[in-house]
Amino acid sequence: MLEGDRIMDEKQLMKDTKLCTRWAIGLSLVLVVIWPGIMFSTGYVYSLQFFKGWFYLSFSWLVIAALFITTRPLIEFFKDSKK
Repeated sequence: MLEGDRIMDEKQLMKDTKLCTRWAIGLSLVLVVIWPGIMFSTGYVYSLQFFKGWFYLSFSWLVIAALFITTRPLIEFFKDSKK
């Protein structure tokens, strides 16, 4: 890797880091503060059916994210090792 390529990669990495950080903070605010705050202020009470649906959705998200986080680096590793 040339020195110029490394600088370009570091610039892109910093740009992507800022983008991901903004998205993470934004989603955290929406999902942890704003959405529950709105539901609390309206006096909404979870029904058992709604709670189950919310739980299944959250658990599905957790499983899909875990699979992606563990398999994606392996896929990239094997792609790079074939080159």
